[in-house]
Amino acid sequence: LAVENFIKEKRIPHAILIEGDYGTGKHTLAKYLCNAIVCGEENSPCGSCHNCHLANINSHPDITVIHPEDNKKNIAISQIRNLRNDAFIKPHQAQKRVFIIDCADTMNAQSQNALLKVLEEPPQTVMFILIAESKTSLLDTIISRCVTLSLNTPEFSVALEYLKSKADFSEELITEALT
Repeated sequence: LAVENFIKEKRIPHAILIEGDYGTGKHTLAKYLCNAIVCGEENSPCGSCHNCHLANINSHPDITVIHPEDNKKNIAISQIRNLRNDAFIKPHQAQKRVFIIDCADTMNAQSQNALLKVLEEPPQTVMFILIAESKTSLLDTIISRCVTLSLNTPEFSVALEYLKSKADFSEELITEALT
């Protein structure tokens, strides 16, 4: 509900932290927010404009995803320094640039402090979405500059009823998928 209000009122915070366990929809929510940010239509995300199309196929020039490099466990400070430099480049196509930091909870203290510099005084054309399983490994100074959206796994009965109303599968098959 808060996300819909952010979008409808065109007041999406410059930094959002999405936290939750595996499978709670963190990446789906991040993608939805990205589409809403880069969409040029009145009722964003429209899903059909050129910006939405590019975002949906992961090819939008104004959306950058940062995650641990191949065979690494952490996001390196060099990646955050590059992000910080890129944040001052004007958007190519959309009104804003979006930086998604996936696995934000893998940044060490140095990486987080490097990110803090741009979170404290971000360019007006930049938005950040941090994705983490838990915010507990993030510095309080990072958390305080983000709007936190915590996603939880729904109760089994709620998930079952929702899927029964949306999917054309038997209750037995849905129950099996949920367990």
